[in-house]
Amino acid sequence: MTGKTVQVQFQSKIFQDEGDESFDIQATGRLVEKGDALYLTYDEEIAEQPVTKVMVKMEEGRVAISRSNVNKTRLVFEPGLLANQPYQTAAGMMLLDTNTRRFELDLADNKESGKVLLDYSLAANGEVVGQYQVSLQFS
Repeated sequence: MTGKTVQVQFQSKIFQDEGDESFDIQATGRLVEKGDALYLTYDEEIAEQPVTKVMVKMEEGRVAISRSNVNKTRLVFEPGLLANQPYQTAAGMMLLDTNTRRFELDLADNKESGKVLLDYSLAANGEVVGQYQVSLQFS
């Protein structure tokens, strides 16, 4: 199950009280179909930060994004979903809440390309820490 090599373009806009940030990442990834799910894996490299291994699991009506470097997160997105999700930090486990307001998953018929568009708020310990807009495209 080696999968197919794809080009990944990931854009993230983060709106926080401390100031806004945006990231635009281009990477080469692997796309694997397993059952009803499509898995996209790639390495995210941002200057002066450890390389982050990213896995995106795409299913009908649901996307899960797992990220691991020093910290580990797995966020699940579904239309209208508000979910408690664990976040492993060096200081221990904490719970994050995602509130998915915009969810678009558009895959080509052959499932060799597609895009994911997400708008969500992220809360830690019940307090909103940021608003996020994510665009992920692969082909």
